[in-house]
Amino acid sequence: ICEGGGYAALCGASIALVPGERGLMTPAQVTKAIRKAEGSLGHSPDCSLVCVENTANRGGGTCYDLATLDAIADVAKKNGCATHMDGARLFHAVEATGTSAADICRSYDSVSICLSKGLGAPVGSVLVGSAAFIKQARRWRKMFGGGMRQSGVLAAACLYAIKHNLPRIKEDAVRAKAIAEGVEDLEGFSVDIAHIQTNLFYVQTVKPASVVVQELKEKEVDLLSTGEHTVRVVVHLHITDEDVTRTIAAFAAVAQIAENGSAHKKQRVDY
Repeated sequence: ICEGGGYAALCGASIALVPGERGLMTPAQVTKAIRKAEGSLGHSPDCSLVCVENTANRGGGTCYDLATLDAIADVAKKNGCATHMDGARLFHAVEATGTSAADICRSYDSVSICLSKGLGAPVGSVLVGSAAFIKQARRWRKMFGGGMRQSGVLAAACLYAIKHNLPRIKEDAVRAKAIAEGVEDLEGFSVDIAHIQTNLFYVQTVKPASVVVQELKEKEVDLLSTGEHTVRVVVHLHITDEDVTRTIAAFAAVAQIAENGSAHKKQRVDY
């Protein structure tokens, strides 16, 4: 559903999406989603890979507990599937759960980690796996035209981010919660504050989300609409306490209030 449909166009692969709860799959749901040609009279594709995203973007930055991660990996391996973790915001999950990155990833064959999201590098992600797996990945990267020249300066920035920006990542969640609480108090907006774990959350809007995004942009607050009445808010290294105050003020300025002054019925984000 994302990345331009590249998995199908470039790899000829099909996927089975798992709805999950607030973006998080259960082992039972994964078991049900795994399809095999055997036993289906050849109608089903042979599932060969199970992917988990931690934290879960569409869940509002929610985190898996370690037992569930291990159980999902166990289901995958029992069904002859490799395992991959999309850890674009892995270190936010580490901070929120108190579980080490090594333990979170221990049952997975490969992991991708973004060094710009949260850690503040200007660009860069890394793919982690066995030597044989990385050798194969480099071959595919070359065939897809993804090779880079003179990229040492980018690697240096990523190393700086790893060495210096991990301790401050907790600040993102604190500021995200502050924005969420400020926006939840406004008419025309609703936030599921109880389930905010990290630096990412969704705002349910009474106005069309596209209108809200445009009005916020005019006040120099850039957000993304992800549904007809849903806006995503992400806090990162460059967001200061002053930005938090300014963002809440911008939401207040575009808040929808009924002409008669009566409050709108608040709507909850449907994850």
